[in-house]
Amino acid sequence: MKKKNTLILDDEFIKYCQLNNIENIDKLAKETFSRGFTILKYGETPKMGVGTKEIIKEIPVEKIVEKEVIKEVMITDTEEINKLIEENKKLKEDLNKITTSLTKAKYMKNSDMGSLYDE
Repeated sequence: MKKKNTLILDDEFIKYCQLNNIENIDKLAKETFSRGFTILKYGETPKMGVGTKEIIKEIPVEKIVEKEVIKEVMITDTEEINKLIEENKKLKEDLNKITTSLTKAKYMKNSDMGSLYDE
């Protein structure tokens, strides 16, 4: 039968656990022993960059959220509706005049631009 090894804890270690409100003293003792034994077995790792510290800062970033708002408005003013209809008709007539002028200019052969303004 194999003999079970146990850790005998020093009073100073127990007082440290009590001061720091550590409830599972045996678990901490085993972890501490393991770390110490690993250092003893493999040696300490060399320290790189003695005296340097790495500082990581979190900077809050505001996020702009754009929202599209669609608002439906009922137009009950018939005067305004009639005015807009008339404006629409006038704009369509102007567009037709411009279109026909451009069509005439396109099909004119051997003419100079001065003759277009004589009309």
